[in-house]
Amino acid sequence: MFTNKYVKSLRPYQLVSHRAWEELEQGNEVLKLDWNESVIAPSPEVKMAITKFLNNGKLNWYPDVNNNSLRKAIAQYNQLEEGCIEYFPSSDALHEYTLRTYVEPEDVIIIVAPTYDNFRAVAESYGAHIHYFYLTDDDFSFNLADFIQYLEKVRPKIVYLCNPNNPTGTQFEYRTLEFLISTYDKILFIVDEAYYEFTGLTIKHLVSSSENLIISRTFSKAFGLAGFRIGYCIASVSIINQINKVRNPKNISTLTQVAAIAALADIPYMMNYVRLVESAKKEFVRKLETLSDTKIRVFSGGGNFVLVHFLNNKGMSIANYLEKKNIFLRSFSHIFKENEFVRITIGTPEQMDRVFMEIYHFLCNQDDVS
Repeated sequence: MFTNKYVKSLRPYQLVSHRAWEELEQGNEVLKLDWNESVIAPSPEVKMAITKFLNNGKLNWYPDVNNNSLRKAIAQYNQLEEGCIEYFPSSDALHEYTLRTYVEPEDVIIIVAPTYDNFRAVAESYGAHIHYFYLTDDDFSFNLADFIQYLEKVRPKIVYLCNPNNPTGTQFEYRTLEFLISTYDKILFIVDEAYYEFTGLTIKHLVSSSENLIISRTFSKAFGLAGFRIGYCIASVSIINQINKVRNPKNISTLTQVAAIAALADIPYMMNYVRLVESAKKEFVRKLETLSDTKIRVFSGGGNFVLVHFLNNKGMSIANYLEKKNIFLRSFSHIFKENEFVRITIGTPEQMDRVFMEIYHFLCNQDDVS
């Protein structure tokens, strides 16, 4: 009876299956391609740095609440001033702090959809009203003229979009975002660049001249630090100062800070992984497209994933079939009305060969049955 009225009616963010962890605990081999994590371990520098800290560091102290070495490393990686950078215990936490800083009950937020749904859940918990601007039905492209018309109609306080978008892979052009941010300077634009490393697309250089732009980044994808939970914000100094009023600097664990600094010290390792994923993705998509007669459509824009549309409600069936073989994909039945869309994280070429063959065998058996 004490629940905040917004949370009481809230539709929670849909998590992936926990079964992958259960199988791992039982010693079984697992191919986890459902949450866009890295499929390889982070740089060996991370393990060495953590081992060194465990041998010599202060685990009995609270974490460094003002880690200038980490902030400087992130700034150098992005070729930005340190004042435009702040780190957080995940980009999800950054979203939460941002919404806590800027959202009041009844505020209107536009989300470019379909997209990452946790942002919506957090925003609604603060009493925000969510309006969706949907990407086009045919190819998930972004229609700027329609979006401008929608902005004028809805008049939001905040716009949230992912670039590239998850799960569709849609990529927003730099000039399009620059036009929107500069034209609608009374609207706060939150641009989620979680998959930046896989595309190189960014509007980071706009932060020095924009007081209505927040860019969120993560170490969970290309850097392979999903288990450490760390992300960061790129924004103007004044915006970061406002968010820091509610940010708890003790919540970024010491080992997480150590891991992030070590990962940033080995950029070539990360870039080699990105190239591996790009190569595997290209070949995986090519093979899937050879199955066009089975009514498969592949959306393979930016990011370390593809969205696959399996017609005739086969998406959920394929996800369930592969899960029995300990290959975990992300069904999007919670976002799309049809049980036909599946997002697949891209792994190594060998892993994707295995996934393709399992999909091929499933579809062949289905055709035999029909």
